[in-house]
Amino acid sequence: MKKTAILASALVAITISAFTVLTLWKADEKTSTVNFELQGSDKKGTFSNLVSTLNFDKKNLKDSKITASIDVNTIKAGNEKLEKHLMSADYFDAEKFPKITFTSSEIKSTDAGFIAKGSLTMKDSTKMIEIPFTFTESDKAKATFSGTMSINATDYGIMKPDKAGKDKVLIYLVVPATK
Repeated sequence: MKKTAILASALVAITISAFTVLTLWKADEKTSTVNFELQGSDKKGTFSNLVSTLNFDKKNLKDSKITASIDVNTIKAGNEKLEKHLMSADYFDAEKFPKITFTSSEIKSTDAGFIAKGSLTMKDSTKMIEIPFTFTESDKAKATFSGTMSINATDYGIMKPDKAGKDKVLIYLVVPATK
């Protein structure tokens, strides 16, 4: 009797989980924007060609997952000489480490939207970070993920420590997506 109850419970759990399907959003790589700004300076720039997988359902955050990567070689900072320097071993070392990647480990709801917690890898360093973001559906098949985060570039070996705080980088993400 006890074995039958356990088996029945397992079958019910498997059946229910089979119908719990996350929404797979496809990011529009051409219109997604990744902008950055070095705090306390006039240094700004962009990366392009964001590639991401957005398995996201605001009603099922426990199973939601976001992964993203960007090609370091797409950096634009308004000056070709500066861009080449940023791709050098002094900064991103793009030849050796061509991608910046993020993989969420947890997504939670907040009063302002959501927070994706996960690992951010730049150069040869991986750190746990939080990305606060909003999710706005414009209709049933279109949505925009928007977020802002701050990182310390020295944590990733991108810059040397700066006592004035000019090693803090603000990153702004806008990712239009469709189902």
